Amino acid sequence: MDEEIPGRLSPYVRRPKRASLPGSPAPVPLRRRIGGFFLFRFLTALPDDLADAVAALLDPFERVARLAGRLVHGPALRGGRTSAAGRFALALHGFHWTHWQAETYGPAGMFTARRGDGPGASGTVTARPPWSRGGPARGSHTAVCRLRRVPRLRRRPARVDLVFADGSWLALRMSTRADAARLRAALGPARSTAVRGTASPSSPSPSPACAPEPEPDIGVRAGRGTP
Repeated sequence: MDEEIPGRLSPYVRRPKRASLPGSPAPVPLRRRIGGFFLFRFLTALPDDLADAVAALLDPFERVARLAGRLVHGPALRGGRTSAAGRFALALHGFHWTHWQAETYGPAGMFTARRGDGPGASGTVTARPPWSRGGPARGSHTAVCRLRRVPRLRRRPARVDLVFADGSWLALRMSTRADAARLRAALGPARSTAVRGTASPSSPSPSPACAPEPEPDIGVRAGRGTP
């Protein structure tokens, strides 16, 4: 059984429109959208729940921080929603489209990677929901991709970028840096197991630079000096 590695879509991927999500969820009513506005939430929660009121006031600051992080980290998806990367992101959102937090901060998933056969060949990554592990009705999405080289200033220990066959790419944020290393190792090229400094068994032994001179026959040389 392939190892499933926990992770999520990068929070700096812009949230898609609800109409583009798999299953076409119903649009949010106007009353609910007004109720989700941070100032209205603050006023309604202030008399009873002070913690919720403070969280409502912090909402615009979180949005500004997320925007600043997007500017620092750069784009996290390239190719649009119709590309292979966009369809992969929509599949992750489709696992969670009823959860507001998942839509905002990036949906989570369990990822399985398989390396390609030849050197430099693309592998496959399969995403599944983080719940109902082993269930027969558990959804999945598989795409052909390989690792993308992240620019040096935007590299993060838990970041893994996937580039797909059509040139589109997206960024994942794994739960830990160890999980990110495991996903890179499962999808990246296989490393040689030969130890540096040891000769291959099939390689011929090096020939000497020059053949040794034959030793003179001592007995013949001594016989020439006798009468």
